[in-house]
Amino acid sequence: MKVLINKLAIACLVIGSMTMACQDETKPEESKEVAEDKNDAKFKTDSSEDKAAFVVDAVSGNYAEIKLAQLAIQKSTDKDIKAIAKSLEADHTAALEELKTLATSKAISIPTEEPDGTKEQLKDLSDDKPADFDKAWVKALMDKHEKTISSYEKELNDTKDEDLKAWLNKVLPIIRTHHDKLMAYNSKVKK
Repeated sequence: MKVLINKLAIACLVIGSMTMACQDETKPEESKEVAEDKNDAKFKTDSSEDKAAFVVDAVSGNYAEIKLAQLAIQKSTDKDIKAIAKSLEADHTAALEELKTLATSKAISIPTEEPDGTKEQLKDLSDDKPADFDKAWVKALMDKHEKTISSYEKELNDTKDEDLKAWLNKVLPIIRTHHDKLMAYNSKVKK
């Protein structure tokens, strides 16, 4: 009987260890994916799902902008980059708070942090030498703002939701101003 109990205990330990090892190897689901899954289960019409998907992307994008701005404030030695980054941080924080309120009013689940791709980008930028950081940061933010402007303009044309339209009409000019500042800085340093 003791032998059987010992073998059973060993088997339980082995199975438990294997289970824990498997759990350690699986990556936790990204905050954005969790929000998307919740919204897919919640919304049954294409327009509701599309609106929720846009809001999830916009929230995720604003988290990314804030983190990227904070990195530039911390790492850059250029006063112009720091000024642009402070503006980005303030404007995207305000836009994010408004979007969170809008999402809550529409029962849209949203992410709680920047996407994994941004985390990798932050690490890569952090590893850049100070001399290379500003150029890489400006390029990354110009690209990001171009994509954001395109996405927001498309949603503004497609959505029927008046609250979302109002938010987009308020935020789009600010995003365009950010892009203009980044492009002006980029042109200045290329000369």
